[in-house]
Amino acid sequence: MTSLVEYYFFIDVQVSEADSQGEYIIPFPRITFGYFFDHPFLVTNHDLNQQVEVDMVISRITSHKITVKPLSDRIKIIGAHVKPFALAYLTNTLLEDLPWLIDTQELFKEQAAAFKRKIKARSKPNQMFDEVENIFLESVLVKDLSVITQAVEMVEKHAGEIKLDELANAIGVTSRTLRNQFYKYVGCAPKEYINLVKLYQSVYQMHHSNDSLTSISHDTNYFDQAHFINTIKRITGKSPGKLRKEMPDFRFLQF
Repeated sequence: MTSLVEYYFFIDVQVSEADSQGEYIIPFPRITFGYFFDHPFLVTNHDLNQQVEVDMVISRITSHKITVKPLSDRIKIIGAHVKPFALAYLTNTLLEDLPWLIDTQELFKEQAAAFKRKIKARSKPNQMFDEVENIFLESVLVKDLSVITQAVEMVEKHAGEIKLDELANAIGVTSRTLRNQFYKYVGCAPKEYINLVKLYQSVYQMHHSNDSLTSISHDTNYFDQAHFINTIKRITGKSPGKLRKEMPDFRFLQF
C-alpha cells in the first residue's frame, strides 16, 4: 500500500511569535493528525459548542467551524494531512459514527504511548515523520476501498466540478451506493466533500494569488459571484473578502 499521508508539517515556535488568541481552521478536505508534545491546544467546535484540550488527536473531515488556541508559551507540533479515506483503514467503526475529534489513545491503544516515547527520542523532523508513517502503516486493516478511492480521485481531478450521478456512473455503481460509501469511509456526504474540494481550490487561490474575487469565482466554476460569496460564507461563516483579509498564518499548513 502507498502512504496514507499526503504531507507532513513540523512547527516549533514561541507563542509570542504567533497569534496566541487562536486561529480559525478553514474546513478542509483532508484528515489531520497532530501531536502537540507537552504543549496542548484548546480546540473549540463552535457548531457543537464543544471544547477539547488535546495533546495528540486526529480530526475528521467536517464543515464545522473550529478554532484552535495554544495553552502554553510554546507551540510545538508534529502533524500530517492524510487522505480522506485513511481513517477507514485504521478502524472498523463507520466514519460517520466517529466524533469530530478522535482520541488517538483509543484508536491506537498501546501503540499511542509507544509512539509518544519514540517521537520524543527523535531530534530531527524527518525522523519524527518516519514514526508517524510507521504507526499508520502498522495499524492498517485489510479492506477493499477501491470504490471510494476512485471517487475521491475523480472529484479532485475535476476540482469538485462533477455531479454525484456522473461520478457514480463513471465508477460503475449506483448513486445510493456511492453516497453510502462516502458516509462509511469518509464520514460525510459526497456533496459536502465536493463542496470542500471546491472551497480548497478557492482559498488556495485567495492565499497564493492577487487575482480578484470575481476572477477566482470564475476560475473555480461557481455559477456567478453571488453564488461564490454565499457558498463560501455558508461553509466558513465569513465572506470571501473577509476570509482573505483575515487569512491566518496556517500553522497547520493547510493551503
